[in-house]
Amino acid sequence: MKLKLFILFVFSNCILFAQNLNPSKGESLFMDNKPEQAVLFLEEEVKVPSASPKLYNYLGLAYYQLGQYEKSIEAFARGLKTSGTNKKLLSYNQGNSYFAIKDYKNAINSYSLSITADGTYADAILNRANAYTMNQDYELAIADYERFLILRPNDVQKQAILDLIAALQRELVRLEQERIFAEAEAKRIAEEEARIAAELERQRLEEERLAEERRKEEERLAEERRKEEERLAEERRKEEERLAEEKRLAEEARLAEEARLAEEKRLAEEKKRAEEAERRRKLLEDVANSLHNTDSTSLSSGAEDLIDYEQESELD
Repeated sequence: MKLKLFILFVFSNCILFAQNLNPSKGESLFMDNKPEQAVLFLEEEVKVPSASPKLYNYLGLAYYQLGQYEKSIEAFARGLKTSGTNKKLLSYNQGNSYFAIKDYKNAINSYSLSITADGTYADAILNRANAYTMNQDYELAIADYERFLILRPNDVQKQAILDLIAALQRELVRLEQERIFAEAEAKRIAEEEARIAAELERQRLEEERLAEERRKEEERLAEERRKEEERLAEERRKEEERLAEEKRLAEEARLAEEARLAEEKRLAEEKKRAEEAERRRKLLEDVANSLHNTDSTSLSSGAEDLIDYEQESELD
């Protein structure tokens, strides 16, 4: 449910205009509903040191009517810095300009300045309540709406304001329920995340344990392979040594056999030579004996009996 934003530009300034017997050109154009022409004159008029302080309010209102809200805000700000100006009215109108551009936080600040200047300024209280509502500050909005109804109990918007207060109260209940639900949900999510984190940590530790077991098993298998390789290498070395020893012994046996055979051959040859020498010696002895005659009857002065030289070749 929307509430009308109270804009008292025309009414408040009609009073000021009525009080001003000699309005400036800018004021006259503004009151004639010619804001586009009014701002041209008002911008020049506020530059005059003796210019009326209320010109800033007209200038801001003219910009507001033109929809130039930023310039309107700036004009009211200049007026607030000028001595003798109506701070309550300027702050209120500046709040309306902020509200128009949906800058509700600054609108609240401007309305608050106006209310500070006059705590019974009902229009500023109502508009601040609207700004609080737009800014979703519902508790503050309800407080301002109730404050407004105390100041204006018979306002034409009373029923609409009461309906809005009830709606805001229901919204506060709903938001509180949502907050409770959100907190419970956040707690549930946090617990679930903690559970998941704990499970992930457990899995990580389990993976580390399994990895450590695999590492140890790999080290054990590697050690076993190393020992087996060393054992096989030792067996190969021993087998090579055995084969080398067998080869050496076989070679020694071969050489010994060759030496034995050579020795037997040498001995056989020596024996043969000895037998040959003995045979030759006996042959010579036999020849010598055959030449030696000890029988005197058979002695002769001649050499009729000669040696049989048929055996002569044997003596050679």
